[in-house]
Amino acid sequence: MTPRDLPTFIVIGAMKAGTTSLYHYLRNHEQIFMPKIKELDFFAEGGNWSRGMDWYRQQFHGAGDAVARGEASTLYTKYPQYDGVPERIAAALPDVRLVYLVRDPIVRMRSHYEHRVALGAETAPPEIALLENPIYLAYSQYAMQLERYAAHFPREQLLVVTSEGLRHDRAVTVREVYEFLGVDPSLSPPALETEFYKTSQRRSYPPIVWSARRFLKRHVPQAKRAKEVVDSMLERRAASSGAGSAASGTASADTVITPELRARLAELLRDDVARLRPYMSPGFDGWGIG
Repeated sequence: MTPRDLPTFIVIGAMKAGTTSLYHYLRNHEQIFMPKIKELDFFAEGGNWSRGMDWYRQQFHGAGDAVARGEASTLYTKYPQYDGVPERIAAALPDVRLVYLVRDPIVRMRSHYEHRVALGAETAPPEIALLENPIYLAYSQYAMQLERYAAHFPREQLLVVTSEGLRHDRAVTVREVYEFLGVDPSLSPPALETEFYKTSQRRSYPPIVWSARRFLKRHVPQAKRAKEVVDSMLERRAASSGAGSAASGTASADTVITPELRARLAELLRDDVARLRPYMSPGFDGWGIG
């Protein structure tokens, strides 16, 4: 069994699919403990792997008698940029349950592109960037990412849910996650009514805010309090605004995905979406791709 000072579950992504919202819906359940730092990025080289297991255990001090303990890090499904993650998790936490939140892969790519543009990391137009920079496609190849975990974990330890479900049928989707984690699904926290970190809000922050946030995250726990202050400011703004999408971070109208570009991306994604189907519920529509 997993030791009491280590997580029983991990939300492994995907990026721009609503992991921040899911983190809050889980963290606010009275039987679940999650650190104040959302993305520990422990099992990724280039993240916090070099800090060692003692550091990782420290992040779960204070869990007390929580039925479930977990973290959420989107770096864990950013292969091939971050390699070896499933192997490290399996070696340290063989019984851990894994939750993968996925989103229409083309919409996710669009949101990812807009995020990078807002940070100043992307200058190419979408019809060039989305086809030539491999990270956009790789992070949307959900089956490819999952198959790497399936090589190390039994199927019953993997749960895949969609951000569309989290947005449009939130209570049912979150209840499914609660049941998977072994906590009382009837204890729905008030936070379930809150929409967190919408794309429209993220885009309104200057790049220096996000740069500072990433810097602070890489210096946990030394800068933990400063990082918490930044996150608290962002969370308060998210909770007070009524614009945007709760779970999926609906992309703005600024970036146009032409029918021609959509068709090319769909063709690149079709086989992966088909391979994803065995992990999904019978009613999964494949986002019209495969």
